Parts: sequence; structure tokens; C-alpha cells
Amino acid sequence: MTRPDDVRALRPPIVAAYEQTRRTVLEGGIVDRAIKELCARYLAEDEQVVAHADDTGRFDDRERAALAWTHAIAWDDAKAEDELWARLHVSFTEPELVELGYCIAFTLGQQHWLATLEARGAPGRPR
Repeated sequence: MTRPDDVRALRPPIVAAYEQTRRTVLEGGIVDRAIKELCARYLAEDEQVVAHADDTGRFDDRERAALAWTHAIAWDDAKAEDELWARLHVSFTEPELVELGYCIAFTLGQQHWLATLEARGAPGRPR
């Protein structure tokens, strides 16, 4: 199994950029880490999250808005209509939306990148 850190180590500037993103966005930042982790679980298609994303008994308004935006970013940008933006602005400030959107996009990209590494092996190595 290819370890992402081993691949990143091939380019030290990439290691530094990833560590900064991990520290300042994925684990730190102004948006509650639990919401970011919930969005990451949605992106990973965790059935307990996906199946209940609209469940008011399971997730609060802020979490449901974040999950709806995650869905729009990852799978259906047409869902990012005025109603969703209104929901997002009730629960998040503009700086929080920037951070959360970046976190969702970065996580989605990482998941796809890691899947290609698993499918092929480390860059420069044949299957």
C-alpha cells in the first residue's frame, strides 16, 4: 500500500504545503473541526452520514447546511442556489464559508488523489 506521506516526501515543498493546510484548515481554523470531519465523512460516503444528512434529529441546522454544501461542491453544483446560500449565511460567516469550502474541496481532491495512488502505486512505479 502506498503511503501518501511517502509520495509527498518526493517533493519537500508539497510536504510543507500539506502540513500548513492540515494545521491551519483541516485540524485548526475558525470552523469547528467536528463539522469539517462530518463533511469528510460525507465525502467518503459514510452511510451513517449520507443516509441521514437531512435528519433534524441527528444533525443540527449548521451541520445540515454544511452537508448540503458538501453535496453541492462534490456532486451537484446546481444545488448551490439562493436557498442553500441563505441557509449557509444563517450558520456561517463569510470567512467560515471560505475555510469550509476550501476544506471540502481539499478533502475531496485528496480522496480522489489517494484512490489513484492505491490503484497504481506510488508515482513512477508500475502496478
